[in-house]
Amino acid sequence: MAAGSSELSLFILRSQVLSLYRSFFRTCRQIPEPNKGEVLAEVRREFRAGGGAAARRDAYAVKYALSEGRAKLKTLSEMIGLRR
Repeated sequence: MAAGSSELSLFILRSQVLSLYRSFFRTCRQIPEPNKGEVLAEVRREFRAGGGAAARRDAYAVKYALSEGRAKLKTLSEMIGLRR
């Protein structure tokens, strides 16, 4: 039973990560064109770098990365004048 709940929690975390990824891309739509490409590339790099935690199935590392990502999204939104 523990393995099933672990699988479920990893599935939920994965959906939260994908939601955060999409939120970054929606936010990046508001960035002026000369800088948009750089920001999008950095978002992709950060998510790929964090993919190791998911591959290791390390829920704590994924949760930490999610909290860091949410903070970065909030900072980015504030920088471009959006409020979340």
